Amino acid sequence: MFRKIPQRYLVILSFLGYVILAFSFPLPPNYDMQPVGDIRTFAPAPIQGLLYGLIILLLFALYWLLIKHFFYASSASLARILFIGGLLALPLLFMYPINANDVYRYVIRGLISSRYGLSPFEYAPADFGRDLYPLLAGEWYDATSPYGPIWESLSFAVTSIGRENFLADIILFKIVGLGALLAAGVVIWKIFSLVPRAEMESDGRRLGFTALWVLNPALLLTFVGDAHNDALMILFLLSGWFVINRGLHGPGLLLMLAAALVKPIALLALPIAFLFSWKASEDGRKRLICLLWFFVGGAALLYLAFLPFGSPTTLIVRLLNEASAGASFSPVTLLILTARQLGLNVSFSLLARLAAGVFAIFFLWELWQTWRGQTAEKGVALVFLGYVLQALNFRIWYAVWPFPWLLLDGFDGDWRATRRLKAGLWFLVTSQLSVVLYGHMRVALLGGSQFAAHLVGVPFVFLLPIILAWISAPDPKTGSTNKAQIQAD
Repeated sequence: MFRKIPQRYLVILSFLGYVILAFSFPLPPNYDMQPVGDIRTFAPAPIQGLLYGLIILLLFALYWLLIKHFFYASSASLARILFIGGLLALPLLFMYPINANDVYRYVIRGLISSRYGLSPFEYAPADFGRDLYPLLAGEWYDATSPYGPIWESLSFAVTSIGRENFLADIILFKIVGLGALLAAGVVIWKIFSLVPRAEMESDGRRLGFTALWVLNPALLLTFVGDAHNDALMILFLLSGWFVINRGLHGPGLLLMLAAALVKPIALLALPIAFLFSWKASEDGRKRLICLLWFFVGGAALLYLAFLPFGSPTTLIVRLLNEASAGASFSPVTLLILTARQLGLNVSFSLLARLAAGVFAIFFLWELWQTWRGQTAEKGVALVFLGYVLQALNFRIWYAVWPFPWLLLDGFDGDWRATRRLKAGLWFLVTSQLSVVLYGHMRVALLGGSQFAAHLVGVPFVFLLPIILAWISAPDPKTGSTNKAQIQAD
């Protein structure tokens, strides 16, 4: 019945939803607000938080109805998907980054390079006093860059183009996020073209799965609304994976290494991709070439990327210090708060080390499973999810890391992969809604209690997606590989 709603009406309604968000949280009159704001700065009342959550749910509902059009359409095309994605993103270019204000640090660190000719790995905003907008730098005022040299080089270019116009710089970073989102959609489309099943093209599955990426509200809000740099990291990872699947293992691994030079968390995908390439190489000669590409080429790439900034040592020290910092919203933090409610004094650093140890064992297990024949896409997705679960600090953009890999793994229609993909989709929804739980709901209904907020929020964000995916997944007893399952639900 819902497929009878014309596609243009769904696009118009979705566009209006994003326009409402842009008008509710306008960037141009507030871009220099000091200190930086968040959703409760603009919408402090509980009813406003509720309305925001309803708009997010409405956007996801419209997204799901719109996706079905591409699964079943006979005249749709990749160009149409990209056009609609770009159209829906336009209002977000002028929306204040209410859920992640990292873009302010992107601009400030870019200015360290473009205005002062110094390295953001050596100098923090605090080193420049009031010259570099200390209140806009927020909690990272005295911290050097946690990102890779490719991202900092891009930040230098963006702030050079923006000519120190802070508003223009923010919008340029949003355009970078939009470009990376759409380009990643093209790469996903290309990866699907390598699947040796002709019916994938005829039944619209390739179109539908590409639209699942490009039109996703969580991705539009994260990559464009908040201008988060995960979009570029994921673009490099997917581009490398496409090249690897074309049989060019060495260059593909280098592209994936470039993703880690945007944001170091991408390193988690590299060992699994390397194992896949090693197994796919047919003889010792090809494996040797792959090794040379990865280690010699990787060393050259690392040297060239850091050449404008000096040694990578300061970045490594910075990341190690951040990894042992205090906890915020996460399952591990819930354990800490629960223990303290029971009168047990649990150390943040001790539990962080224990969680990291468990994750290391899990990571080795996934490497072993990949060696035994598990799909690399599944392995990468689970490794990212494992990291998210053990992290002391969860941020809503973490939910996007496993999603492209769940999408690629779910393309063949195996019921287990379909269940994982649905859980990943729901995880994007619950993550976006978490800001209401930990903001408005915590203050208005839970007396400001962090423990009560975690007690409600952690199961909602991390457990509910699994339950919803389990309920709607194909029957495990039949082992169904019905390729229409995603469409039919």
